[in-house]
Amino acid sequence: MKQIALLTTELTVDEVMRRWPPTIRAFLDFSMHCVGCPIAPFHTVEEACREHGVDLAVFFSHLQTAASSRVPVQSEVERRSPSARPNNA
Repeated sequence: MKQIALLTTELTVDEVMRRWPPTIRAFLDFSMHCVGCPIAPFHTVEEACREHGVDLAVFFSHLQTAASSRVPVQSEVERRSPSARPNNA
């Protein structure tokens, strides 16, 4: 059974950016330079907003929009393994 992850303000910044890569743009647009930050695996979205002085409701709305526009991300196996790619012969 496939598990669907829900975007919440209790997720860490790192989890959000890994699960929904398009959300990285939202962090950058709000001058939250969390990409690559050593605190990202520990700060929740709520904590990051508080630390950066960003309105949580407004920011979370942008995160939700970015996450819902998610395009399928190729898995690590698909990128590395030629046998995992469809045969277009």
